[in-house]
Amino acid sequence: MSPLPFVGRRRRQEEDDQAHAAFLARRRYLSEDVTVFGEQLEQLHVDTLTDTLGEDARDYYRYALESYERAKAGLQSAADEDRLEVVATALVDGRHQKACVRALVAGEPMPVKLAECFFNPQHGPSSTEVAWTPPGGVERRVPVCAADANRIAHGQAPKMRLVRVGDRYVPMVVAEHEESWMRSTIDRRAVVDGRRDANGDAAVWGFDAQRQGGYPI
Repeated sequence: MSPLPFVGRRRRQEEDDQAHAAFLARRRYLSEDVTVFGEQLEQLHVDTLTDTLGEDARDYYRYALESYERAKAGLQSAADEDRLEVVATALVDGRHQKACVRALVAGEPMPVKLAECFFNPQHGPSSTEVAWTPPGGVERRVPVCAADANRIAHGQAPKMRLVRVGDRYVPMVVAEHEESWMRSTIDRRAVVDGRRDANGDAAVWGFDAQRQGGYPI
């Protein structure tokens, strides 16, 4: 009997396993995003306690809370990539709505709904584009939030999100371009605390924590 059917079956199984691993990794990624967004909404509540919110601000605040609840519910029921897209969309909407509340409270122009920050989607919508060159890559323009744009303008590094690839912590923007078998998993310790060992691991990927413009973590 020809071994080809067995080879094809094994290949399909490997592809299924890789697809499932990618699904689990993205679900973990979005799970943390949902948690962080919930914390950001709590901070928004604290920051606006002494403010008298106008009708528009109250509406956007309610929309943001609804987006958060939609993201949580979608995550709990997510069994495939389509459901994860519902979660991702709810987070994008909610972050923009949160930015609208802050703009209204501060009396600033309403933010345009742009792409989220390239270096960390948790930063929310981008405000501009900057030139960025990945290690070993070519320069390109990427959308970034106001805070990261300000850091880069002053010769500082953007606040990159860390993910774990294999046994190393690397910036998300690097991990997303690795081979498909190097599946990313979120490590909250590295993301939130920015531990020294994570910085050291990132340096292996060309992000020199001591060199200006080296995009340290």
